Amino acid sequence: MVIGLFSVFTALVLIVCGVALFPMLLIVGAVVLAFSLLAGVLGLVFRVVGALLLLVLAVPLLLGGIAVAFAVAVAILHAAAPLLLLIGVIWLIVRHNRGAAPIAGSRV
Repeated sequence: MVIGLFSVFTALVLIVCGVALFPMLLIVGAVVLAFSLLAGVLGLVFRVVGALLLLVLAVPLLLGGIAVAFAVAVAILHAAAPLLLLIGVIWLIVRHNRGAAPIAGSRV
């Protein structure tokens, strides 16, 4: 009998407390929803700002770096061209002075 009364009183207390806590639960849910929406909007804003910064800063820096690397490569090749020409001329002179290989079986 005590268990039966306890369960009835427990049910009544839960119903009363549930009804009394319902507005507070609505407020807590609204606050959680507001914070989650705020976090979502801030995340979206940070992503858009990050993408714009990437386009505004990183892409021009990348293109500038490529241009500098190309300019350095052209300068090095320009400086090395006379040296390569000299080596090529020396190679041609040595090859020309060496003469042709003798034909097999000739007595010359």
